[in-house]
Amino acid sequence: MSEVSLDNSRGDKAFDAVVQRLTVAGSMLLITHARPDGDGLGSMQALACAARAAGKVSHTLVPGDVPERLKLLFDRTQIAGLDDFAKLADACELIVIIDTHALAQLDGLAETIGNYREKIVIIDHHSTGDPLSDTAWIDTSAAAAGIMIGEVIDELGWPMDAPIAEALLAAAMTDTGWLRFANTDGRCLRAVARWTDLGVRLDMLYRKIYQSDRPERMALMARLLGGMEFYFDSQLAVMSLRGIDFEQTGTLRSETENMVNEALRIGTVESALLIVEAEDQIRVSLRSRDEVDVAKLAGQFGGGGHRRAAGMRSTLPIDEIKKQLVTAWGKAFDESQN
Repeated sequence: MSEVSLDNSRGDKAFDAVVQRLTVAGSMLLITHARPDGDGLGSMQALACAARAAGKVSHTLVPGDVPERLKLLFDRTQIAGLDDFAKLADACELIVIIDTHALAQLDGLAETIGNYREKIVIIDHHSTGDPLSDTAWIDTSAAAAGIMIGEVIDELGWPMDAPIAEALLAAAMTDTGWLRFANTDGRCLRAVARWTDLGVRLDMLYRKIYQSDRPERMALMARLLGGMEFYFDSQLAVMSLRGIDFEQTGTLRSETENMVNEALRIGTVESALLIVEAEDQIRVSLRSRDEVDVAKLAGQFGGGGHRRAAGMRSTLPIDEIKKQLVTAWGKAFDESQN
């Protein structure tokens, strides 16, 4: 992934350009990344519903499956899949890519999305990505893409009701660990307060997202925790899940969402890695407290993300990529101490 030019001041030219494109477009296709999280899905849902309330035609598309626990966000819209992309992209005036600007995260679209460059605008808070459009508001200071989407809706003067606020809250709350992570700031808290005042119960939202797991997921969690490995005086925790773990527990790969954070409950752990064996590749989630920049670490393997939360993929065998990651983490940690 390449680094892009960032302009992070609120109300900058990039923000204005995105708002202008949304103002004049009568129809739009909203897309978030594959293996979507609460931020990508909530942001996309909120903008789609607000656009429709403002009289726009709006469609949503996810290049892959939506996790069961997050399907609640789409009770007011229908998600299109990869097979619908060309038809919807040809018909719409604008394509809005939310919570990513990396081709590697747009599974199945990487080879065709470039054909629509003139239609594309980007709204994202990640620093690493690809130059998919000349109209991109990339604000790495934002706690979540949902914060940015809320500001766009406010600037446009589009309607904001309780369901839209709930989608934005799902975005912001999940990406900040329910306001526990270091990215939680005053900008985020002010937005959360405004949206909550529209009648959203945060306890109910938490229950829907985090307290509705299947028993099978708990069985997978037991395997995950039971096989946790520690390195460098228990400062690095590594968790691995293989294909047989999913087969024997009856779980889906999408049900691993957020599991990487479990290792951070341990006081000595500075960073956590979750390595998941998929059908044709290895997926890795990386988390860190303070010392190690996991976005930079993931970047060594073609991934990216935030300093404290990143992801990557590999075609190497699971044991080999684990070995390489542990070695690379050790070097990164030593560098952080100097």
